[in-house]
Amino acid sequence: MKLAIVIIIISLFAGCVSTQQISEITIPQLLVQEPLPALPESIQNSPSEISMELYIKKDGSVEKVRLVKGSGDASWDSLASSTIIRWQFVPAQVNDKPISTWFHLRAPISYNIPKFFTLAEIVCNNKKTIDSMYKELHQGKDFGELAEHYSVASSREKKGEIGFVNIYCYPEYIRKNILHLGLNNFTEPLKYGDQFIIFKRLNN
Repeated sequence: MKLAIVIIIISLFAGCVSTQQISEITIPQLLVQEPLPALPESIQNSPSEISMELYIKKDGSVEKVRLVKGSGDASWDSLASSTIIRWQFVPAQVNDKPISTWFHLRAPISYNIPKFFTLAEIVCNNKKTIDSMYKELHQGKDFGELAEHYSVASSREKKGEIGFVNIYCYPEYIRKNILHLGLNNFTEPLKYGDQFIIFKRLNN
């Protein structure tokens, strides 16, 4: 049975703001998604996409999920909604301030074999700092020590280690960078929502 991996394509904005403000809005960006459950074999024609309305809070978490177009299987649609509500976004912003809003997404479904890597991360709030970390890594500085002292993510308490991760939880551009990492190698600095991140692949 194949595992459904949803890749998000933003189709339109459906937030609760006036038309005059639309040009000032920064739309939500998907940061972390859990793969959707495998589609049951009882579904005769597998859907090529689903569409949904999400209520995304100021902190980027999903509070409510409405499947506008699901699979047609009530059990799978319920499981999918329970998974989607655990996704994490960079929230929408108006005049550089985060807002809670409804957001409409159309999501084509693709099928992939999960790929798990053991990873560590350094997350910084600005490009100058992450570029400095990248330079120090190339000079031989220890990844874990830099993460412990400079990363803003909670993983700094474990020297940046985030464990055994299915890389399909990340957006495509990040997956591509991680996929080609050799053991103990690290990525270049990557834009990650409104932050910057460097990943390191650890021994499995």
